[in-house]
Amino acid sequence: MWVEDVLYGALTSGVNKPTVLLLNLALIGCILSLGSLLALSINGAPALVPHVAFLLFLAIVLFFLINWFLTQVGTVDSAQQRKELFDPDSKAEELSQPGEQPATSQEPAAAADSSAELKKQI
Repeated sequence: MWVEDVLYGALTSGVNKPTVLLLNLALIGCILSLGSLLALSINGAPALVPHVAFLLFLAIVLFFLINWFLTQVGTVDSAQQRKELFDPDSKAEELSQPGEQPATSQEPAAAADSSAELKKQI
């Protein structure tokens, strides 16, 4: 179930909580491995210390920036992603309200009106 939610998160729009958790675990693993490499390279190969320290800095910044971005965007429920993936008609129904025209049919008419007004001004 958990792996399926991550797969659905990769195939649909939005990010679900299991995908965020897996991404955080991967980034924490990267940070820990770079931290241990830095600790080992201090005594073993001092020439590597600035390079590994910079990579560790980049990994930490990436971790915080991705989490900040995900808090700004928000997460989507896994059930909603399953519904979007397996029932594409439901997404079209959610976008258009009853009694309203779909947004795609309004855009060409608005573009034609604005071009006609522009020609009148010229």
